[in-house]
Amino acid sequence: MSSINNITKVLTLVLALFGLNICYASQSRTEAEAEWQRALDAYTNKEYQVAVEALEHIVELDEATADVYYNLGNAYYKLGQQGDGAAFTSGEIGRAILNYRRALRLDPSMEDASYNLDLAIDHTNDVEPLPQGVVGSMWSATSGIMSSNGWAICSVVLFVLTLALALVYMLSNRIALRKVSFFVAIATLVVSLFSTVFALSQRAIYEDSDEAVVVCNTTTSVHASPDATSKVIRQPSSGVSVRILRSFGDWSEIEFADGEKGWITNNDIERV
Repeated sequence: MSSINNITKVLTLVLALFGLNICYASQSRTEAEAEWQRALDAYTNKEYQVAVEALEHIVELDEATADVYYNLGNAYYKLGQQGDGAAFTSGEIGRAILNYRRALRLDPSMEDASYNLDLAIDHTNDVEPLPQGVVGSMWSATSGIMSSNGWAICSVVLFVLTLALALVYMLSNRIALRKVSFFVAIATLVVSLFSTVFALSQRAIYEDSDEAVVVCNTTTSVHASPDATSKVIRQPSSGVSVRILRSFGDWSEIEFADGEKGWITNNDIERV
């Protein structure tokens, strides 16, 4: 009898925790929706600082989507252009590029984010990446058409279609229909396999935590070793994209798109 009572207590506790979790998630979503509306209103009124604060709050609530990051990038970009002095003097361009990249990480097919990212990069001293080659470029372009979820759904749908065509092939008495279903099934199976590979590829990109963006005010120094007194090998501007190779204390070794490596303080970069 006591064991039944213990099980009942455990189940009650689990259900209570589950209910609290749902309640918290609902409250977080409601708060995020209110902040989203506040951001849209502020952006319309050209109150870009308010829009940034509202969208950053959504990120803190862990409710960020590709649209949230895209609009946050726009808000930072517009904020950096406000005023009578030089543009982007407080690191806004770096934050804009960071959030455009985060949006594209969630949704590689977001053309507006890709276009705005290219515009923002023009305000940096970023370097040209090493050429990928024809095959690499085609692979990146094709896999970037959809997100990992999109490719996964496509793969499942095509696989189900392949099974349906296989049934038609096995059950049909018409020779012509059997031939058509056989060859189409082969084609859908091949495309399904490629969709699976693309889904895994996009997922790997999403989970890659080595991508980072320089987020200093204007420019910062990259040193030959993790020491502020060592030789300065490059001075990237805010918004330059790098890859983190390893960390050592308050420093990280980074690699630029052209392959050059150096050390930068952790405060001057942020992971995508």
